Amino acid sequence: MNKRKKQVFITFYIILLFFMITFSGCVDPSDDPVRPPRGFYMGLLPNPAEGQGFEETYAQAAEFSEFVPVWSAGTGATGFWDYADKLAGFWGKTFLNGYIRENGMFPLIHFSFIDQDQQGNLILKTPDSLPDASLADVTWQTLYKTSVLEVVNTANPKYLSLGNEVNRWYEAYGVSAEDPNGFHHFVDLYNEIYDAVKAISPDTQVFCVFSRELVSENREADLSVISLFDEDRMDILAITTYPYAVQGITNPSDIPLAYYREVADLMPNTPFGFTEIGWSSLDVFGGEQGQYDFLINLSTILTKDQHIDLHLFGYIWLHDQSGGDTTGLITQSGNEKLGYLAWKEISESK
Repeated sequence: MNKRKKQVFITFYIILLFFMITFSGCVDPSDDPVRPPRGFYMGLLPNPAEGQGFEETYAQAAEFSEFVPVWSAGTGATGFWDYADKLAGFWGKTFLNGYIRENGMFPLIHFSFIDQDQQGNLILKTPDSLPDASLADVTWQTLYKTSVLEVVNTANPKYLSLGNEVNRWYEAYGVSAEDPNGFHHFVDLYNEIYDAVKAISPDTQVFCVFSRELVSENREADLSVISLFDEDRMDILAITTYPYAVQGITNPSDIPLAYYREVADLMPNTPFGFTEIGWSSLDVFGGEQGQYDFLINLSTILTKDQHIDLHLFGYIWLHDQSGGDTTGLITQSGNEKLGYLAWKEISESK
């Protein structure tokens, strides 16, 4: 089969699959979490400490958390296109239905269209069958949309992100509709997928995630991009945040009181959420006390006291990763940091 015929076949198959999924009937989310007395859900990635198994780690996370972020890479998928297969198979049975849901937690399902080349440049995540695809490519768009709907049918999630830190793409490529990789194409695709998900699963909370900082450039991100989205199609205004990465912020007290309020104000009628929070416990950033103070401040004077309708409070991960990471709440050897004490205090607050 030559390249042109193969492309036509792939396009036809993806479109057929899309229509089969779209008209297969309604889906009810498997999760119906009760909002805790503190008013928001807490979650993190339960990565194991040294000598700890996943079953033990997820049970440990469930003591003070309600949700777990789930990524295609974490399931062992090659990309978004085989995400549903992994959720329907061993990984889904063991982790999604076992370690997450049987521990009383719910998954936050993440999608991402962004990849990086060897030089660190942002590129489109594509299967080998679509090597030259752009963000405007109809076949690629249909595959992305179909993959999302397959996951909705397979995992029945209550919370679904259609793209992570999407404003990084906006800052790299701009918004021009004339550019095949212009961010405008994602905004249109997001709207299509949002409507398609709601058509089959009206109770699923659908959104995409923005980055509060451009960590690699040690600066705040340009969040004016949020104005490109329809607030009625954004169930949660969700962000990631690593403020210590910004030049000039080395202690929690350096964070302006309106640092998150000015983001929430961009969609004032939409609940607010953190899908990834991170603060290093290195001495230069205040050590363990700095990590503790940041988490306490983030749950009070930087959000609640600013009258932000906080819905999700997700930390990056439970334990430090290998390779010198210091953002975990517990060390690799299992020693609890002051940050973990803050996590427990926030979890038990009202």
